[in-house]
Amino acid sequence: MAARVLALVRDLMLRSRIEAAAEAAGVEVAFATTYERFRSLAAEAPVTLVFADLSDASFDPITTARELATACPQASLVGFASHIDLKPLAAARSAGFSQTLSRSEFVSHLPALLKAQREPAAT
Repeated sequence: MAARVLALVRDLMLRSRIEAAAEAAGVEVAFATTYERFRSLAAEAPVTLVFADLSDASFDPITTARELATACPQASLVGFASHIDLKPLAAARSAGFSQTLSRSEFVSHLPALLKAQREPAAT
């Protein structure tokens, strides 16, 4: 089964960057703008990686970690926010996110994060 990434991202510019990087990496990404939609998408197929925009007030780090852990406990959680918005990054680390990054770090690491999700080719 192919790797699947879910993204709690509402910012359209960032979504387009994630989509382009995912296409280049050969990884499927689905986007959610609410926890309800996230739960629905997570129930459809296994999720290996989750991105959460913690700069968006809709995605409180503690609530997000709880929702993600319930919906897809096996997935790695990557939260990101503005480099000057330290409070949600610290809260996300405390809540159990696998990684927390500034937005610029997230964008620069995005190709590698996605490529790591590809399954090895069958031999």
